[in-house]
Amino acid sequence: MSIKSDVDSTTTPFDDNDDEIINWEEEAAAIIRDVNPHVALIEISRQLPSNESKVYLNVRTIEGQEYCVQVSSIGFRVVANKFDEINVNNNDVTEDEDEVYETPYALLDKISPSYVESFGNQLCKQLLSVQQMRTQFNEEDEEGVEEEDDIGCPKAS
Repeated sequence: MSIKSDVDSTTTPFDDNDDEIINWEEEAAAIIRDVNPHVALIEISRQLPSNESKVYLNVRTIEGQEYCVQVSSIGFRVVANKFDEINVNNNDVTEDEDEVYETPYALLDKISPSYVESFGNQLCKQLLSVQQMRTQFNEEDEEGVEEEDDIGCPKAS
């Protein structure tokens, strides 16, 4: 039996094996917020049970493909090509369903070519926004120098 410090036991829950307990419903909610703009639909399965070791997500890609994805400490794994299902029969398991991905982005990259395009478009928009803010900041900075010159201050050389 191990003894945990007061800091560990009050800030992060641990199980009997000193493994951190993950609230998979909260993890799933964060994943959903993050990738929602790049899929047609993503939600926690209400028919498959979530527990302390896993949660199931229903994902519809932009292309219209439906998947049930198991999220656990080992990663992200497609368990069915339909919502709210787990394929138990090996004949129903596709090649993608055998693979485990470390991140939702790696999984979506594999199953949804439109995810990559959507993510890239969002990134481009954000970079353009940063560029516009930088240009505006530089213009305002130059205007401030010009105003100083108009009121009799020496011009910067």
